[in-house]
Amino acid sequence: MITKPPIDTLAKRAGNKYILCCAISKRAKELNIRQEKDEFKSDIKTISYAANELMEDKIKITKE
Repeated sequence: MITKPPIDTLAKRAGNKYILCCAISKRAKELNIRQEKDEFKSDIKTISYAANELMEDKIKITKE
């Protein structure tokens, strides 16, 4: 469970919790693939890492 950053804060940025879930899980999958290829290392779980990236505006949610 993601507690930091707060889910409600992230959901407001994303628009709703469904979009938030889709965006963070997609980014976490990308990070998992990069970990398998040894292109990315982190002690933090990829889902939490993706949530932090969204909170810090390192990634953006686009509506296609």
